[in-house]
Amino acid sequence: MNLTKYTGRMVAAGLIAAASAVGFAGSAHAVAANGCSAVPLTPTFSHVDAAGNRVLKYTFRLTCRAGRTATVQHQIRELDLFSSDLIKNSTYTKAFPAAGTTTVSYLAAVPDTEPGGEEMYHRLRLRVTVFGFVQPWTGWHSSAVVNA
Repeated sequence: MNLTKYTGRMVAAGLIAAASAVGFAGSAHAVAANGCSAVPLTPTFSHVDAAGNRVLKYTFRLTCRAGRTATVQHQIRELDLFSSDLIKNSTYTKAFPAAGTTTVSYLAAVPDTEPGGEEMYHRLRLRVTVFGFVQPWTGWHSSAVVNA
């Protein structure tokens, strides 16, 4: 394949990826269930590590009424044209004897999975325990996508 065809294909793939990322970015919103809510915030640049990798900060805010325990399954992902790659998976649990809000952050190096920038986001789902009764998981809710 000559350079012109390769460049044209790369530009077309980039435009498609950008369009899908823009469409995906609009989906950031809070998830709420049984007296708790969690919202994945837009990832932000944190620093460059000793190996020269860019590191992003992935933050979510968790709010609950009194007497609940919230479990958040959290995933950091890289968006591709037709799928996304799991970069990091974690679980966070917090008891709320009194109503309150907490902010949780994770740091992760930006992976190198493709030519050009990486489209990074995180998503979460929530499960609440109320008076010892474990409720079902919510669906997944995602942050906006950032090009890193």
